[in-house]
Amino acid sequence: MTAFVVALFTLLFTSAHAQSTGANLVANGNFTASDPLQGWRIDFPYEGWYVKNKTYLSIDTAHAKPGTKCAQIDLPPGVAGNEGGKIESAFIKADPGATYRVQIDCLTWDFAEKTFVEAWVTDPKPVKGPDKFRVPERDGHPPLVMVYRAQIPDAKGGSKQWQTVSREFTLPKTRTVAGQEMAPEFLSVKAYTYAATPNGGKCYFGNFRLFKIKSAQ
Repeated sequence: MTAFVVALFTLLFTSAHAQSTGANLVANGNFTASDPLQGWRIDFPYEGWYVKNKTYLSIDTAHAKPGTKCAQIDLPPGVAGNEGGKIESAFIKADPGATYRVQIDCLTWDFAEKTFVEAWVTDPKPVKGPDKFRVPERDGHPPLVMVYRAQIPDAKGGSKQWQTVSREFTLPKTRTVAGQEMAPEFLSVKAYTYAATPNGGKCYFGNFRLFKIKSAQ
């Protein structure tokens, strides 16, 4: 093996290792806090479809990987084919223009899933009433409006095996909101489960990870 190949391999390994072992930006991403759901957004009384969402969420170890915990979304009959259920991270300070990698473990079990990273800015024109792109002022943050969404490739639905979904994305430096250019202020990570069925069932999510792998240029 030539010195060039050795150097290249070392560089690639070091870069990959640094990216995979950097600080996870998702607080309590593996549900190991004394309150396992600490920091997670599961209650959405301001959204018309999700007023009962928190009643579907619990922490599970029976289906989790050994020695870990996961979030269980247990949907009663009629809900999966209507609104579904979701879990969202706390808001994370954004670095506009930076590149990130997001990874989530999924055990779809009875349903399908969608996972996203979403970017938010302070809402210049807050509205009253349900709006799926807005979050009212609460929990110490201002009213927010979503300005960017990165969808992660789907896991196979109805699988009894854990799958890891992931993608990289570069956060835009600005977005136009109400006629003005605004830099993204916050990120959040969302996992959503659903199925075209009247039946009840369960889906599991664990080990949420978000890494900044390249700062803005």
